[in-house]
Amino acid sequence: MQEKSTPHLARFEQAVENKNYQLACDELFLILRRVDGDYGMIEGVELGRYPIQLDDIPNEKVLYFCTKMANLIATLFQDPNFIVPEDKIDQFFEYHRWISFIFASSPYINTDHILYSYNLNKDAEKRDELLLPNDTNILIKFCLLYSLESNIDLNFDAFWTLNPSLCASLCFALQTPRFIATSKAFSKRAFLLQWFPEKLKEIKYLDNFAYSLFLDVYMHCSYDTAKNKHNIKGAINEVMRNFLEKVGWEDRNIKQIGKTNNKPVMVVLLEHFHAFHSIYRTHSTSLIAAKQRFHIIGLGYEKVDAVGRAVFDEFHVLNQNTLLKQLDKIKQICEEHQAAIFYMPSIGMEKLTILASNTRMAPIQAIALGHPATTHSKFIEYVVVEDDYVGSEDCFSETLIRLPKDALPYVPSSLAPAKVDYILNENPEVVNIGIATTGMKLNYHFLETLKTILDRSKVKIHFHFAFGIVSGVNTPYVERFVKSYLGNNATMYFYAPYAQYLENLRHCDMMINPFPFGNTNGIIDMVTLGLVGVCKTGDEVHEHIDEGLFKRLGLPDWLVTHTIDEYIDCTLRLAENHQERLNLRKKIIEQNGLSTLFTGDASVLGKVFLDKVNQWEEKLKK
Repeated sequence: MQEKSTPHLARFEQAVENKNYQLACDELFLILRRVDGDYGMIEGVELGRYPIQLDDIPNEKVLYFCTKMANLIATLFQDPNFIVPEDKIDQFFEYHRWISFIFASSPYINTDHILYSYNLNKDAEKRDELLLPNDTNILIKFCLLYSLESNIDLNFDAFWTLNPSLCASLCFALQTPRFIATSKAFSKRAFLLQWFPEKLKEIKYLDNFAYSLFLDVYMHCSYDTAKNKHNIKGAINEVMRNFLEKVGWEDRNIKQIGKTNNKPVMVVLLEHFHAFHSIYRTHSTSLIAAKQRFHIIGLGYEKVDAVGRAVFDEFHVLNQNTLLKQLDKIKQICEEHQAAIFYMPSIGMEKLTILASNTRMAPIQAIALGHPATTHSKFIEYVVVEDDYVGSEDCFSETLIRLPKDALPYVPSSLAPAKVDYILNENPEVVNIGIATTGMKLNYHFLETLKTILDRSKVKIHFHFAFGIVSGVNTPYVERFVKSYLGNNATMYFYAPYAQYLENLRHCDMMINPFPFGNTNGIIDMVTLGLVGVCKTGDEVHEHIDEGLFKRLGLPDWLVTHTIDEYIDCTLRLAENHQERLNLRKKIIEQNGLSTLFTGDASVLGKVFLDKVNQWEEKLKK
């Protein structure tokens, strides 16, 4: 017998058919929760009876699932007797992006056919003019289904006037998907990033359900193209701070710095920090070296492994059951040790770090660029960054601590292959171009650029997309988007183990980087495979880091481009000139340029931080 806790498509279908609305919501959430927890994969959902012919065609099986789910959701939401339970609204918004992905991957593309069923305007000539009834339930249904792919132009100003709290929740939900790339979706998010920040500041406190969505908005804004794309963080910070003050939060008294083992104390709050994660590889050496000058206390969740914990003099697991209790624990440790520095190597991947960035835990508070962007926080004084990764300091609200380019030496990946069999095609019939990316990094500007390269190339080109964090429910949507620009001239490899991912790219002749958000790990993989490629630099660190890495690795300057036109020209040059490309590859292989990333003076961070502490103490004496 099927256990009740296992998501089951047939149970959801039966509940919808029986008009058992409470059960239908419960079964729908079971499915969406599992899909969310499995990064879009549907293997954890029992499909019941389905065409067994699909067993060996996983993409078609996903398409079947999405189409069936879309039909059932449509039936439920078009039922006039279905009233969204008030206590379920927050859950619907939490899984809003997965409902959007289900429809986007189905033949329906969006939910407009459902939304138009709410239309009071029955005039055939004005059918496209949506007029909603004065019915709160219909408005809630509309918000829970409206997506970035909708062809309905929503008047957000009018909606805000009508119901600012519900509008704010929709604005958050619309920005949470990990794939916002089509011109329709990308343009809608771009609008929201301009319109929403000032509106959000009008709300002192958000309803509870909106708080669960701010993390993705905070992080994903970096993938937009506007210069002021991070302004939304300032508005989120204000709301977070208001929330903290509402629940009685009090910052630390920071008038005194204590010492442990005759050293000032640095408290480090971690997000992802284990042997297999890039944050550990890029920031552990400098923290280990800083122990010469500081007593360093690490704080993080259980997922920080033994290797990560060994970096610190002390490590404390934050296992409290709420964010506020975790925040209290951080403050307690900072207070007990009278911490001098509160440091986060990365911020934006966990709710806790964003919340903590709106508090005062120590006199000196700094972040590093594990996720390379500003915080717009009034409580973060400094950003630690290697000098050659900085494009423009104007991109930051903080003061930059610009370290020498070798001051944060990396740790080689434990997953890196011991040996690579290079494939050097001297005169390929088709030039295979690899693109290591995530769904978040793709956008229609980049795909338009690839189409131009394809159309102008004098040699046959085939693009190979090696995706991270794209799987299951997302895949038909992503595949349709890529093929709409490149047709059969592109192959997509969705999420795979690292060894298989490298093997997919090893057969390529060259690589190119997505933009505007660059590709640190992809560049390292490129050189690991003895490949060369093209990148596009810019003002933001997440753009300029590509330029810095290319130069460190000894790649020629012409492979670093500044405009889309340059990017196209240089990609064509590299693709069409086989001998030049081969010579560059051989040079990269001989130089073993990756070794430059693993050496340097890791002690600089500790020295600079100690100088900051001494300066603060001198200022306090005065």
